[in-house]
Amino acid sequence: MSRTTAIFKAITLNWLRSRSGLFFSFLFPVMFLLVFGSIFGNTNTSGHTLYVQNKDGCPGSPTCLSQNFIGAINSTKVVVVNSPILAPSVNVTAFIASHSSFFGGNPRVLVIPRAFGANVSRGLPVNVTYISSPADQLGPIVGGVISDVANGFNFQLAGARRVVGLSHESSSARALKNVDFYVPGLTAAFMMTNGVIGLTSIASEFRRSGVTKRLSATPLRKYEWIVGNVLSQAVLALLLALVMIALAKVAYQSNVSLDGYTIAALVVGAILFSGIGMTLAGLVKDPEAASGLGNAIAFPMMFLSGTYWPVDIMPSFLQSFARVLPLTYLSDGLRDSMILGDYSAALTNMLVVSALAIVFVLLGAKVTVWKEK
Repeated sequence: MSRTTAIFKAITLNWLRSRSGLFFSFLFPVMFLLVFGSIFGNTNTSGHTLYVQNKDGCPGSPTCLSQNFIGAINSTKVVVVNSPILAPSVNVTAFIASHSSFFGGNPRVLVIPRAFGANVSRGLPVNVTYISSPADQLGPIVGGVISDVANGFNFQLAGARRVVGLSHESSSARALKNVDFYVPGLTAAFMMTNGVIGLTSIASEFRRSGVTKRLSATPLRKYEWIVGNVLSQAVLALLLALVMIALAKVAYQSNVSLDGYTIAALVVGAILFSGIGMTLAGLVKDPEAASGLGNAIAFPMMFLSGTYWPVDIMPSFLQSFARVLPLTYLSDGLRDSMILGDYSAALTNMLVVSALAIVFVLLGAKVTVWKEK
């Protein structure tokens, strides 16, 4: 254990002495947070966007009347119906919670019930349900537009008799800011770059300069070398999270929080990306090639894993690709715990991250050459 601690201290001190290491580990993510927070962080409305869940008819084949109702709302030009329409199986409460911190923090949802078209055709009363946040200043405007469209339906189809009604529900999602979305994602993204790019470069350079060879001639064992690197990355991840959260709270009055679960998630994430970094360094002998490979993996992952925008607003083929990226699960897990308090969903994401961490740490240990034969 003492040798592992010594390696951890040496690696950490080497990082602290590196100006570029300090810049890319702390100042660079801070700059990102300031830029995104300043541009998007204080926006508290999401325009006049409306999500619609159409439960009328068979999935994928809504009746004409419900489709016409949606089209009438969209044709007002005041309200824009988000595409695609939410599937009947979507849990609206969970959907609102998961979207409550991106570009507005106040998603509005209209739920069209089953048998809407059949009831309207027979003149039977039917209510559509409009769900919005009490903190949404534009919510009543959107609700008024829906009410006007319903009245138009009543006039045309039922001779001004009230058939289509509107019921309003308040969402329980707490009011969040856009910056709340960015803090967990940016923290996860730069944890990833520190491990995949930083650790890959350091481990490769140590091998080229002979440091690894000299260390292998000492009583230090390979697993102690790997554990020391992982510990260094875990401490760095916790420091980065503290800096990002403190900055977000001071500069933007963010709602993000750091609890025991989040700390555990940060440590597991650091282990995962340390394992990936050690694996790349072990597979690619040349430091420049290893650094290039790390960059080639890290930067696409950073932009395709829901760090800066939700995965489900991307094209479907990119969504499928995002679901195989480990950063997606870490970003979602941190967001679930830090801003939504949804620990059940967070646990699911963290189980995926933990499984990948075990795989890559073992693989990194396997491909790391410790003693030259």
